[in-house]
Amino acid sequence: MDDLIFRQLKGTGYHHPEVTEVIFDVNQMFEMSLHSVNISEKGYDIVWDKVMIDFLRKYFKEGLQLLEDLADKRGLRRRLIAETTPDNIEFVNSLSYSEIRHLDSLRGNFGIFDERAYIVQIFHKDTEKPDQAFWSNSITLVRKQQALFNDLWEMAIPLSARNRELTYHVNPEYRKTFTDYHRIHQEVKSILEQCRNEVSIFVSFNILQRVFDDKDWIKSISTLLARGVNIRILTDDIDDESASRIIRLQNENKSKPIQFGFSNKLGNFNELVILSDDKYALQIKYNEQNKLTASFTNEESRVMVQEILFEKYWNEIKSLEVIESR
Repeated sequence: MDDLIFRQLKGTGYHHPEVTEVIFDVNQMFEMSLHSVNISEKGYDIVWDKVMIDFLRKYFKEGLQLLEDLADKRGLRRRLIAETTPDNIEFVNSLSYSEIRHLDSLRGNFGIFDERAYIVQIFHKDTEKPDQAFWSNSITLVRKQQALFNDLWEMAIPLSARNRELTYHVNPEYRKTFTDYHRIHQEVKSILEQCRNEVSIFVSFNILQRVFDDKDWIKSISTLLARGVNIRILTDDIDDESASRIIRLQNENKSKPIQFGFSNKLGNFNELVILSDDKYALQIKYNEQNKLTASFTNEESRVMVQEILFEKYWNEIKSLEVIESR
């Protein structure tokens, strides 16, 4: 980027002139990043793939720390979507960003500050450092890329969920049991946050009301729908308000509707079971002391048993619906 244009941009807070350019000067890239943080009013949104993270942790830790400290001091909101792996998760966990989420199979990187400027670091083949950067303050381009970031953000999962996922990956026969109500509530939230493709839930409505706050479970379902997850729900009872909320969600998401089954003719389920991506199972039920107990596992055989039981209930309820419709 020409020095005169660069000075003009800095002088107007990157509003004018409207420029779309390739930057070859590494020092200019860093100066622009530092100055952007200094003048940012809201904050910035960032996407990093594995290549970008590897570069930052190997060659740019001090520079990144400087930018982080400045952003912390100015109280800027910073959202980061990163492709975390067992190799880089410790580095990503060390960052002080406002919110961090994980997304699989990212290719490339970009950053947007205050929805006014957009930058991409360009890595050529077999290079560990960026050779150049693509920068633009074109309103049209920035708005399109901001919309892209917002879509990716909805698809991504919280970093806390990714940390748990990597723990389960290391231990393929992971099991745990707990009775603390707050812990149970958090575990339900956690297994739903990790879900990528599909979730199956069969649930006693009585337990559902105890585990979730009012409207909370509908909010969780809405988040899954935004992420494009296939959802099947079976329950032994439902109140009018919850039924109307599900119908409303159905109408709002006709391209990928919730599959819902309900019947009070098969008896009470007496448990809540959540099956996520054919990998995880969370079972909640009352113990002999009439206290809720939760068990989580990623053990393949146990997950499979719960899936078979879900299909049993699902087929029975759908068969009843066919009979009753005649």
